[in-house]
Amino acid sequence: MTSKRKLNQDGLKDRVVTEIRNRWLNMSNTELPANPVLSEQHGVVARTALDAMLTRRFRVTKLPDAEEYDLLLDRVTHWVSRNEPIRITLGYAPMKNQNAVDYSHCDWSEFFALCHLAAWNRKVQAVYSPGLTVRLVFDDSSVLLANGTARSYMDEYIQSVRKLIRAMRYERLIVGIVRHSSFSWLFRFGLLQLARRKVRQWEQQPENQQQIQTMAEYARRNLLAPSQLGVEDETTRCLEASHRYRVYFEALRMSGVTRIGKNIVAMYMDGAQHHVPFRPALHLATLHKEMVTQPWQGAGALQDNGRGRLVPYVMTASRLGKYASENVQLPELVGLPGFHQIQVVDESRSGHTGDAESVSPQKAA
Repeated sequence: MTSKRKLNQDGLKDRVVTEIRNRWLNMSNTELPANPVLSEQHGVVARTALDAMLTRRFRVTKLPDAEEYDLLLDRVTHWVSRNEPIRITLGYAPMKNQNAVDYSHCDWSEFFALCHLAAWNRKVQAVYSPGLTVRLVFDDSSVLLANGTARSYMDEYIQSVRKLIRAMRYERLIVGIVRHSSFSWLFRFGLLQLARRKVRQWEQQPENQQQIQTMAEYARRNLLAPSQLGVEDETTRCLEASHRYRVYFEALRMSGVTRIGKNIVAMYMDGAQHHVPFRPALHLATLHKEMVTQPWQGAGALQDNGRGRLVPYVMTASRLGKYASENVQLPELVGLPGFHQIQVVDESRSGHTGDAESVSPQKAA
């Protein structure tokens, strides 16, 4: 006789599998249109495409001001006039947050993040058929400089993301992977020294002290602190790590690398984590319209939203053990390590009211 528990588990498993398959959009048959946009329509189509990219489902900040909107529009128009996909450069952390998980490969959080990018592309294709292409840029150099993380963790994670893209058949959308280390070696020839000087000047300004403390707290979430460290030593370690990240970011900004070409820079954060805001840039939701936690900050899960839906979720270090949850064993869906089961989370008895832990990337800022 089948138990009620077994029936409930089977029912939950069916819901989970259905949710995964519904979010996994098929992109294998996507082709560019045969007929280009007429030249007199370039401006109108470009503006319509940009507005689609900025819809609230995918955006986490306020709409850009007029100046930044025009900068973005110029780049969109560049690709529309060539009848090519609008090119996005999306910043990505090079490893999982080791305070939240004990492995370095990607999991369901990265899967759902790629699904959300596919949904974003489909939104744009509704008004501009070529849609988007996304290049992931892993900031391995900044993590190495700021946190001293082992390269092996980063290599494993980046390679696992590459395998996931292939397994999902998303090569038409995610067209490449780049590592900062492929160009950041150039910063050693004077640029890092200049950046250190500029950052020190910025840090000495009284109006920036609160931002320095905020950035140190972001570093605390990502650094693996030795257990024997006292509070004062740990605070110093976080301040130093966030300082090193500011130096790297300043060198990156001064290099002009991100301004080369007409790609649009996108990031999974609201921009407040940098000591100098980057413009123009798109600030994206991660796994779905209400989730801004970066996928690398924890294990991917599904959350019962209390309204009859399961929605993608990231189990971060601060969320571990706080909420009722259940592991659901899955059939072979993705075919990669880390995808044979998924955690289903119920926050309804936790008193948790929002996605407060949401914005620090896997680096010291």
